[in-house]
Amino acid sequence: MNIKTIVKVVYGFFAAAFLIVGTTAFAVGTGLLPEPLHGAIMVVGRGDPTTLHIIQEFGAFLVFIGLITLWFVRRYDQSQTFHWAMTIAWGLIALVHWCDVRGFRNSVIGPIINSIPFLLFAALGLLRWKSEGQVQSI
Repeated sequence: MNIKTIVKVVYGFFAAAFLIVGTTAFAVGTGLLPEPLHGAIMVVGRGDPTTLHIIQEFGAFLVFIGLITLWFVRRYDQSQTFHWAMTIAWGLIALVHWCDVRGFRNSVIGPIINSIPFLLFAALGLLRWKSEGQVQSI
């Protein structure tokens, strides 16, 4: 399997995840969600209307990001800037979890898990760069 195929599969996986999670979060106020999903979002939002609204806004952004990611599955040759932008975004998400405003956590498992997408996108970006002859050696 070549790097192009691997990257497109990873993009497809993330696009599906973004669209599913985003649509679910966005739809929390519609009455269309099955009770277990609605209940789970209510627990995460602690029933607070402002928090639930922010969750819905986040869901809207996830749908947008999912659609952009799908776009670049079909337009791989135009996706390098997108790829590095997503790598930076995942790095920022990981950094937020390492530097949590809530202070010290008992476990580093959460920050490590949140670092995996960043590491995956960074590794794929470097492999892609190398396979396209843009880097002599890594």
